[in-house]
Amino acid sequence: MNRCQENIKYLIPKPETPVIKPPMYRSVYTESVKNAYKSNKGCHRTMGYAEIQLDPPTQFLKKHTRKVLRPCVETLKNCKCTNKSNELPASDASYAKKKPQTKTHENQIQKNIRKKNIIDVIKRVPSQPKHRVQDTRNGHVIVLNEAGLEPMYVSKKNYGQTPSYILKMYKEKEMAKLMETERKRAVKPPLRYLPEDERNELLKGLKTNWAELHKEFLLLPMLTDTMPKMKRKTMLEKQLNNLEKDIDLLERNSSIYVRQDL
Repeated sequence: MNRCQENIKYLIPKPETPVIKPPMYRSVYTESVKNAYKSNKGCHRTMGYAEIQLDPPTQFLKKHTRKVLRPCVETLKNCKCTNKSNELPASDASYAKKKPQTKTHENQIQKNIRKKNIIDVIKRVPSQPKHRVQDTRNGHVIVLNEAGLEPMYVSKKNYGQTPSYILKMYKEKEMAKLMETERKRAVKPPLRYLPEDERNELLKGLKTNWAELHKEFLLLPMLTDTMPKMKRKTMLEKQLNNLEKDIDLLERNSSIYVRQDL
């Protein structure tokens, strides 16, 4: 129990102070809005005022009571044509009896077209029947030529031979490869001999870098329990290994050639 609660005065219950709320907000226009709503309530229950007086329910629409205005179309019998060019031609027999046949240019063209069509039909090769097979008892038919079940391409002369465009493509690839190898042989990167003083200076710089990284590696904490510590340790180990390889390469080889652009 808290020390401040051990006092006698805390045993006497304190009267609760009533919470006095502020008065509710009342708008000045409340009564006017209520009166306007009551006066206009239900005045427009439909979709606006009715512009046309509606029929009573007893006078509903019945069959054959509505008048339908259809467009007037004059027939050929009632039509009195004054132009002779609009008249229909008579049948071929009556037309031949009434008017003698004259060999005009149009008639000649029409006769030539008819004759040509007749000759084309006579000379046309009849279509051969398709090779069909019925595979079910219900009458399902398969056309072997369309389904790819008939050996069409085996009987061709160039069957199994490599197409000419593929041979051409292979030849172009080989030519491009030969040209690339010739270009690489012709344009060789020039090499430069690394002098002894420059080699010693480079070796000295690598050793100083290795010493600094080794010192930094030794200063790492013994316990690597977090991810940043582990990453730092692996990065330093990788850099030290790369430097050791470079130092070993320079110490083992006395004469070293490097590219001119390096």
